[in-house]
Amino acid sequence: MQHFSNPSRQTDTELPGERPSIFDLEDHPLTTTFQNEDKTKNTGNKFNSPYNHNYDSIDSTSAVIGNGLNLYFNHSQQEEQDEQEDQLLREIYEDVEVPQGRHLGVFSTLVLFVSRMVGTGIFATPSSIWVDCNGIPWIYALVWILALLLAFSGLYLFLELGSWSPRSGGKKNFLVMAFNRPYLMMNVTYSVFAILTGWSISNAIVFGKYFIFTFNSTLTTADTTLNSNSNTRLLSIGVILFVVLVHGSSVKTGIKIQNSLGFLKFTLIFLMSLISLYSIIFDLKSEPEAATSKSVTINIEPVTNGLPSFSSFASAFITALYCFSGWDSVHSVISEIKNPKRTLIISGPLSLIICFTFYSLMNLAYYKNLTFEEISKAGPLIGSIFFVKIFGENLGSRLISMSIALSAISNMFVVLYSISRMNQQILRDGFLPMAKFLSSNWPNDSPLPALLIAGFLSIFWLLILPNNSESTAFNYLINMEGYGNLIFLLLIAIGLFRIRKKMKPNLPKIKSPFIGTLFIILVSLYLLVAPIVEFCPPTKAGRTFGWKINWYDPVNHNLSYQFMSLLIILICFCYWAIRFKLLPYMFNYSLQPLNLKLKDGLTVTQWVSKEIE
Repeated sequence: MQHFSNPSRQTDTELPGERPSIFDLEDHPLTTTFQNEDKTKNTGNKFNSPYNHNYDSIDSTSAVIGNGLNLYFNHSQQEEQDEQEDQLLREIYEDVEVPQGRHLGVFSTLVLFVSRMVGTGIFATPSSIWVDCNGIPWIYALVWILALLLAFSGLYLFLELGSWSPRSGGKKNFLVMAFNRPYLMMNVTYSVFAILTGWSISNAIVFGKYFIFTFNSTLTTADTTLNSNSNTRLLSIGVILFVVLVHGSSVKTGIKIQNSLGFLKFTLIFLMSLISLYSIIFDLKSEPEAATSKSVTINIEPVTNGLPSFSSFASAFITALYCFSGWDSVHSVISEIKNPKRTLIISGPLSLIICFTFYSLMNLAYYKNLTFEEISKAGPLIGSIFFVKIFGENLGSRLISMSIALSAISNMFVVLYSISRMNQQILRDGFLPMAKFLSSNWPNDSPLPALLIAGFLSIFWLLILPNNSESTAFNYLINMEGYGNLIFLLLIAIGLFRIRKKMKPNLPKIKSPFIGTLFIILVSLYLLVAPIVEFCPPTKAGRTFGWKINWYDPVNHNLSYQFMSLLIILICFCYWAIRFKLLPYMFNYSLQPLNLKLKDGLTVTQWVSKEIE
């Protein structure tokens, strides 16, 4: 069996030793068989890798793509060119470890999960979800239950895939494992998409709004003027820069602050759950007549007498799924997690149970204490409006708003931490310009350049959001990002079956249930099609039923979020096609990976052109 072992540490040089330079290959890299100098030294009945100890013997005609990407390849003459392309992927995915080492335990990983999920969603998105559900309670509850089921299914899907590839990168690694043809297409397309959508906008917006709301609580249940307060932008930009500088200056300091805020968030979740439960059981009201009033609940009537459209239901589901959007982010930092299989199997399901319990209590409290008009006009401030109605505009409600703001900044610490590791892993592959510097741990052994990319994109979107429609633009960005991620989640779910076929009989102990994977595929297909194609029922005037394409958003005067997301993915695909296919073909050269090792031991790839003779 061929085994590609890690070479010795060097500084800013091409990796020597067992892994030869790409230019040492006898002929063109896409038509030459890779020869490992030590292939006779690593035979045996076990896969000799520090991250795969329990696999059975592997046939000598199979090869291993580094870092747990254990894909089998046929050495037949018809697939010789494919095998050589796989060799180039091995050159990229050799090194698993990162200079930071594995330092995240069960509690730190649980903080990553919960702090990522419980940030702004439950305090900001129920307003738009309720409107999309036409104010029908059972549909609203169904949306949240389906979102939980999809999150659980996705969690076990990623746990199985992560057991094959225990390295930072998450979705990118899984997509490459499943779809490595055409050469580098999926890798480059998703990498560019992840960089372009790697922002933390909603957390910054909600932090700014709740922080100002804390010290200027003039908002009433019928007032939404704060939604257009431009002062929140300056505060949002400031907190983004603060988090970037903290994480970028020191890994240890950033993790300590992150864990401290995580402990505070667990405390807040417990206290808010008690408050919500109390408001559900007892009749609360801030006005003096509350003592004699039987109930403050006003029946919430739907906007229309009918069910929501397919498009509205899909939009509500995507928004609810956004509140669970942390279940898939931890795999982007898996290279820094101690004993990742055990840690993730404990912290993953536990975090979803904690979040759903909290979400259910908060939603019941909203339903009991707020009217439909109050919910629909609240926008991202529904959480503060709820606590104002419960406690009144006094110090108590302001402290609650401050607590929500602290929860949002805790989410920002986790989100930017995860995004920076994902960005660094992507930039290490060298697909984008200045990748060597942007992927480095400069200046203090922390990926500050990768953090600055996420911070810059977040600030950019904050600056261009229109002042008079910040709430709708907020939902537009959430749906646009969520729609694109659904496309890649669907591909990963389908790709699981491809990977299992390649990996037989070496399947991991953690397996995603077939029904769960099928559920992801079916729900994803529905959520991808329903927002684009809308059913038009017949009218009283005699018009027959039909279908229409939702390509334009009249509220934001832009392409609908579905087509905007598809457009971004198309741009990413064109980047791969132009740089790695069209230009080399037109100018008669090939792009070949040259692996470098930086001073701190981080491995990066630089793509260099070589003229084809």
